[in-house]
Amino acid sequence: MDPKKKIYSLLGFAARARKLVYGKERIRDYMKSDREKKLVVVAEDASERLKMDLKMRTSRGTRIIEMFTKEELGKLVGKEEVAAFGIEEDGIIEGIERVIEGA
Repeated sequence: MDPKKKIYSLLGFAARARKLVYGKERIRDYMKSDREKKLVVVAEDASERLKMDLKMRTSRGTRIIEMFTKEELGKLVGKEEVAAFGIEEDGIIEGIERVIEGA
């Protein structure tokens, strides 16, 4: 299976389990949290301002990957468009990291 499809599938599991954080303030809080593993997925077509804002706030083990479109991310949670997600499930984060490292 294509690595991008695997990651999208894992994001789908996270969405169904309600383990995705989206919205600017919620993502900022997620990035500041004490969680050991943090992964933010940013849409490739998100604004450069958002991408820079997230990269500037990256701290304590937060990993940021750019993948998918805002429309593709939005479909996962029943919205028209979503520019970024934080993932709150360590197993899904680990699965995505394995796909990325193996790709």
